[in-house]
Amino acid sequence: MTPVVATPSPSRQRRRILQATIIVLVVLLGNLPYVGSWASDQYDQWQSHKPDYMRANGRWDIVADSGSRSIHAAMLRTGKVLLMAGSGNDKKNFDAKRFETVLWDPVANTFQKIYTPWDVFCAGHAFLPNGELLIAGGTKAYEVLAQDSPDGKKKEYKGLKDAYLFDPILERFVRTGFLQHARWYPTLVTLANGAVVAVSGLNENGDIDPGNTESYSAASASWIEHPDLRKEFPTYPSLLLAADGRLFFSGANAGYGPASLAARQSGLWNLTNNNFQTVPGLPLPEVNETAGTVMLAPAQDQKVMFIGGGGVGDTQVATDRTAIVDLSRPAPAWVRGPDLSSPKRYPGAVVLPDDTVLVSGGSRRYRAKDTLTAEIYNPVTNTFRQVADPHVGRDYHSEYLLLPDGRVAVFGSNPLSDDNTFDTRVEVYSPPYLYAGTRPVVQGAPTAVTRGTTISFRTSQQVGKVRLIRPGAYTHVTDTEQRSVALPITAQSNGTVTVSVPANPNVLPGDWYMLFVDNGANVPSVATWVQVAQ
Repeated sequence: MTPVVATPSPSRQRRRILQATIIVLVVLLGNLPYVGSWASDQYDQWQSHKPDYMRANGRWDIVADSGSRSIHAAMLRTGKVLLMAGSGNDKKNFDAKRFETVLWDPVANTFQKIYTPWDVFCAGHAFLPNGELLIAGGTKAYEVLAQDSPDGKKKEYKGLKDAYLFDPILERFVRTGFLQHARWYPTLVTLANGAVVAVSGLNENGDIDPGNTESYSAASASWIEHPDLRKEFPTYPSLLLAADGRLFFSGANAGYGPASLAARQSGLWNLTNNNFQTVPGLPLPEVNETAGTVMLAPAQDQKVMFIGGGGVGDTQVATDRTAIVDLSRPAPAWVRGPDLSSPKRYPGAVVLPDDTVLVSGGSRRYRAKDTLTAEIYNPVTNTFRQVADPHVGRDYHSEYLLLPDGRVAVFGSNPLSDDNTFDTRVEVYSPPYLYAGTRPVVQGAPTAVTRGTTISFRTSQQVGKVRLIRPGAYTHVTDTEQRSVALPITAQSNGTVTVSVPANPNVLPGDWYMLFVDNGANVPSVATWVQVAQ
């Protein structure tokens, strides 16, 4: 016998549909913030991958997780990136003597652990002319807060005298001569003669260095004291080698130091007679801590930009101001530049092959992870324009490097939080020029060049400009290496380009550089590595 199936009445069907609809609406309304956020994220993802959007704004991609609390990052001549953490701002690692360094290969997107024999955390570094990275100082002891100290007094971090070279070919650290003065939070900067000057930092007792100056000699693998050169700086002072051989202190710094304006005064320091020529006019000089400094391209123009910054110490003050100074003038002075899109401490700044500057990351407050913005500065128009927003906020202990393929890699971030959060994701920005057409190809470029000569190479397209960009070595908003040097075109015919190499070693210090050419429409080649002979 065939069973009889009861058919619901139309009114009962309507009630069931209504009940189901109400349940769905209740669930949606209860989760509306999450649904809205998900939908917004999906739209942003779709929008950011549209070709027209990328041509105008570029694109950010999280490409890896290094697993390392990187404090320092350096672009090596092998195309790999050295990420140094040491104890990584983690006292448990320090007490256990767990010191870490990893080597990232951006092409293979792989990470290799490097044996690290000392706590490189908060050291200083600079490249030698042969491409080795000199690292000096580090952490002898962590700070102890007053409430944790037996005598009720705060103990500061203490510095080390250790110094090492990182060999990019052997991919290992090699011990070299000890510093004359222990340093934690120092700045190292390479001079035209290949010597490396070290200044500032906290010593082995946790006191700010009173102005001791020393330099590293690669020939003797030793540090030489200069008692006639005494200059007090705050820690991690931003120093750049100027065209006349003096060191320019922008006034930007990170961390510790004398509160006096005299020690924080911007100026040009003469290393032959210890004279310090002040550079006046910096707007809001009381908020120059955790600011960025970058030499604009080309380096021959000797223009330096000061970016953002905040109040001394852990104050919550931040500023959106920028300022620009022309060091080629007899009496240089700062003039206010265009404002950033928002106030920023710890801004990352990278000179790009098209002479623009990417400014990204940063924090509106002291070690607060709250700024997801990026903008590009155009030195020709003296304007900023906002571009694609990064996915990861970056503040204290973050690093920014130009890669040989024209992208920018960003690492680290250590905002203040109860669990001492440290972001270990690697994010890469692809600028708009990577979506603007076929890139030129360079062939036959020499691997070594001599200043004051000409060189020739072949290209697949007509060339608009040629740049030698020094690889960065970044930590604590400080990068003394970064500079883009113009190679003027003297001849161009049938795919062969001849350029002149600047003669001034203060403009073009000895080192390995990334050679970029563009096609006249600001589309750059992939870089070719070239060594400028010492």
